[in-house]
Amino acid sequence: MIKKTVRAAAPATSGSDQDLVAGAAALLQASGESTSVTLAAVERMNRGLGTDFALVPGWTAVTVTDQSAQNALPARIVQAAPTGISMRAVAVLMRTIDQLGDKAAGRADLVTTLGRAHAVRPANFCIFLIACATGAGSLAIIFGAQDATAVLLAAGSAALGGAIRRLLGRAHIGPIGQVFAAAFLAGIIGGLAVQADLSSSLRLIAVCPAMILVPGPHILNGALDLLALRIPLGFARLGYAALLLLSIGTGLAIALALFGTDLPTDPAGRTVPFWLDVVAAAVAAASYPVYFSMPYRLIVWPVIIGAVAHGLRWWAMSVWDMNIVVGAFLACLLVGIVLAPVAHRLHIPFAGIGFAAVVSLVPGVFVFRAIDALDSLPFGGADPQLLGGISDGTTAVLITMAMAVGLAVPMHLYGQFQQGRSRRGVRA
Repeated sequence: MIKKTVRAAAPATSGSDQDLVAGAAALLQASGESTSVTLAAVERMNRGLGTDFALVPGWTAVTVTDQSAQNALPARIVQAAPTGISMRAVAVLMRTIDQLGDKAAGRADLVTTLGRAHAVRPANFCIFLIACATGAGSLAIIFGAQDATAVLLAAGSAALGGAIRRLLGRAHIGPIGQVFAAAFLAGIIGGLAVQADLSSSLRLIAVCPAMILVPGPHILNGALDLLALRIPLGFARLGYAALLLLSIGTGLAIALALFGTDLPTDPAGRTVPFWLDVVAAAVAAASYPVYFSMPYRLIVWPVIIGAVAHGLRWWAMSVWDMNIVVGAFLACLLVGIVLAPVAHRLHIPFAGIGFAAVVSLVPGVFVFRAIDALDSLPFGGADPQLLGGISDGTTAVLITMAMAVGLAVPMHLYGQFQQGRSRRGVRA
């Protein structure tokens, strides 16, 4: 761990360019921007400010060092744990950083914009709850809910879970506690639905509200860091995502156990018609950007690309007889190829817009069933149940890896292309 030498001053009031660059880099990292894009942003700020700072990203903080040959400044360290996603804050800041790099804006503009980015707030409470409801309801349709009651119960459960998360956040309860509480509530409502004979063996009323809690952007950013050989930061991101998944699965399993039920190792879903699958995927893709505070005018991108990608997956599995892992890979590869340049041009985190487009492919059902099956191990769980849990866990890992590779590789290659292009421009 790098020893803290000087505490960074508030960027909006500090006279130091180093403090300003450190504050901007910290906001980008804390808002979900990928490490590679944040490093490139520091280079553009150097170009505009005439400085020579280097960014050392970490899990809990970013460190900005001065590489000047003479009178180098001490390192600045700003706390910036990358646990949140705010695409609106990133979009606001990155636009000015690009202008600064092109000498179309100055230091004062960056100071003003950084203050605006810090002032960005999450989505409106009511809009957030509606997005939670539509996200869970559309996932229920995709996985084969056969009646409107199940869809409405899943949607209502997700909305209540979203309200609980917001209230816990205001009480300064962290993300792990928030997702546990929301998943526990989903399990309670799902258990009641089982008792009232309103739920099928797929338990979609319980599972779908929990699926909207899956930390996809952190998994994707972690994969990008590993591809760039930033091993400690990549594993830190993936470890955080694993903790969130474990908290979600545990909350869901405990609540279902209170009603004497579990998540049977049945197929993950039922086949639905192509048109319904695509429409539901588009609705899910429109819901998730709200969780990540994406500017509303940009939501059309994940909606269109997400619908096309899900249609490709449906076609690959239903017509070409490919398995679920290959289908997820092809869909995510398409999303990565199309949205990597879009994210760069629109100045929004690729992890957010990319995950929003493929959220309906996330193997949350397999993850939760695996955790639920393993929970029975200390209590003498039946062999078929444990074997089913192991199979589900393996399937979840393979799908997650396929999705991460399909999304991350195009973004990584596009970042390498942009980096080489920028260096050629500087030499010219």
